Amino acid sequence: MAENTDTTKPAGKFPSSIPYIIGNEAAERFNYYGLRAILTTFMIAQFYNPTGSEDPNVVQVAEATANAKTHDFVAMVYLLPMFGGMIADWFWGKYKTILWLSLVYAIGSTMVALSVDNEVMFTTSLLLIAIGAGGIKPCVSANVGDQFDESNSHMISKAFDAFYFSINAGSVLSILLIPYLKTHYGAAVAFGVPAIAMLIAVFFFWAGRHKYRRIPPPAFDQNKLIIFLTAFFSLLVSYLYFDTIPTIIANEIKTNGSSGLAGLYPYMAPEKISSFGTGVILGVWGILVVALAFIFKKQWFATPGNFVGINLYALTNGGFSAASSRFGEDKIEGIQSVWRVLSVFAFVPVFWALWDQSQSEWVVQAKSMDLNWLGIKWEAEQISFVNAAFILAFIPLFSFGIYPMLNKAGIKVTPLRKIGAGLVLTALSFVIVAIVQGWIDNGATPNISWQILAFVVLTAGEVLISITCLEYAYTQSPPTMKSTIMACYLLSVTLGNVIVSVIQTNIKNGGFFAQFHGAGFFWLFTGICFATALVFMFVSPRIKERSYIGS
Repeated sequence: MAENTDTTKPAGKFPSSIPYIIGNEAAERFNYYGLRAILTTFMIAQFYNPTGSEDPNVVQVAEATANAKTHDFVAMVYLLPMFGGMIADWFWGKYKTILWLSLVYAIGSTMVALSVDNEVMFTTSLLLIAIGAGGIKPCVSANVGDQFDESNSHMISKAFDAFYFSINAGSVLSILLIPYLKTHYGAAVAFGVPAIAMLIAVFFFWAGRHKYRRIPPPAFDQNKLIIFLTAFFSLLVSYLYFDTIPTIIANEIKTNGSSGLAGLYPYMAPEKISSFGTGVILGVWGILVVALAFIFKKQWFATPGNFVGINLYALTNGGFSAASSRFGEDKIEGIQSVWRVLSVFAFVPVFWALWDQSQSEWVVQAKSMDLNWLGIKWEAEQISFVNAAFILAFIPLFSFGIYPMLNKAGIKVTPLRKIGAGLVLTALSFVIVAIVQGWIDNGATPNISWQILAFVVLTAGEVLISITCLEYAYTQSPPTMKSTIMACYLLSVTLGNVIVSVIQTNIKNGGFFAQFHGAGFFWLFTGICFATALVFMFVSPRIKERSYIGS
């Protein structure tokens, strides 16, 4: 009998570790989105307007404070992946990083459920969740890819399909369930169920420990440890000094009158001691990191051929043309391509500044609307589930319907045009919520279907921007910089939430932006997004593109 030489069907088995990773992800996303769904409205009612005052000034300050805290939390979640990536790539590897930081995540989630009557403990618990959620974020999807080798690489798309489905399944289920639990069983139960889900996620991931294909980290490097500890602890100290400690002092003064603790801040009036917002925290942290970078410049900048070293060389020796003669044209072109990608990403924080309000400011608006839709009386916190539902519908609609149709009509669909159109649609979604808020300001009770219409438009903008940016980050950056560029994209989420946090904190303190209340707040962001879209449309045709696929 002749030997079978048919190689058309790839060999290999589907990794037995994948179900454990997907189960872990579904439970973790259930935890995160369940927490996000009720976070803002809970803090308003529990900590910042517990008497339910209808005084406009009290309501404005309470809503601004809770919204700022929510955006601070999200900003931290998307800032800390850089530390999780360092830990995984430099020290522990992905498995240990996911396991131990998931445990931190679970502890923080449990503490949230146990501290619904204590603001300081509650916000400290949120920091632990941010460390855990942010720390594992850059590792989990990469861990999926690590489970495959050449024998079964043809099955990887199925794994990522299941992974993506688990994210949306966990988020939709929690957004529908957790607000119901909060209304009918109280905040402790509503936060406790996600905490249980996170404990299950940790156990499920640990249960597959003997099945994972692990990529070991490199040998220990003392210089990398110095970099990590310097960056992390400077961030932690600035967070404690500008957020947690002032909150403790403010609560002490509120509870016990003119407390001696106020003397710790002799240059601040006691009534001004409050959260500064993530903007100040990140600003101080950035200054500390730069200062310490120069102190430890031997460790940070010693390698002249890395990204930072080449840019410093170009900056001090006559530009990239001079650097190309020393490092080579290909390497300099790669670095210039990174800056081109970053110039595109510079516009993306504005999108996230608006999008993340759909999980906080829009929820507050929904509380004042008629929540009867499709014959069901919804909770205000449940409405954002439509975003995940529309995402699943819009991805194939755009990929297989709208994009091909536009190309056939002679309108070339490019990544930059997608991003520009996405910014316009995002702004239009805020036109809708601004109009709705105007009706509410005038005493009307519009139906929630108007906000759902805004979600339709916002989700279309998300498909055009978020997915496109993921593709753009990969295709337009050289192989050695792809992970770094992806981290920069995640930072755009942080910066977007910082924008909102700074404005909300300013409103809380009666600053310049306090005049933008009610519908004016949404019109402010509508204008910011439209202006960003116009500038992007002017700049983007001048951005050179180069694909690094297959490089």
